Amino acid sequence: MTMRFLCETHRQQLLRSQAVAEIRWDEWMEAGREALSQKDWRAALKYLGSSYELSELLLAQCSVPELSYLDRYMVSGHFLAECLRHCGEHQLQRHCLLEVHYRLLAILRSPQGQGLPLQRNIEISLQMLTRHYDATGEVDSFLACRAETQRLLQRSVH
Repeated sequence: MTMRFLCETHRQQLLRSQAVAEIRWDEWMEAGREALSQKDWRAALKYLGSSYELSELLLAQCSVPELSYLDRYMVSGHFLAECLRHCGEHQLQRHCLLEVHYRLLAILRSPQGQGLPLQRNIEISLQMLTRHYDATGEVDSFLACRAETQRLLQRSVH
């Protein structure tokens, strides 16, 4: 399941210029964080969702993932998940957190991710997931994922 926030026209416009896309990401993240602080969940969802989808588009354009794009992806995904929590959408929150986590792990496992310093990103992602599973009282269902993540980190980080 892929969450969509951008229409096809905007998606195509943003794909034409990486510089414009990066500026929009910054603007939308700022507006989303501001809306979150004002507890305007609907506006926050619109801006943070658009930032998240845009970060996915930016990542998809790279044959070798750039750390700055991975950071944007993780940050926007975690903010979107937080907004979804406030909206009472706990399953979508989990989906978003897991999507970010699994993408980071996939890159860590890939030949393109071998040289990237992903440990901090993955540890933050793991903390966000742990917090979510603690809050829902389902930590036991998350133990295998946490153990596998820690195993991958130990194997990948020298």
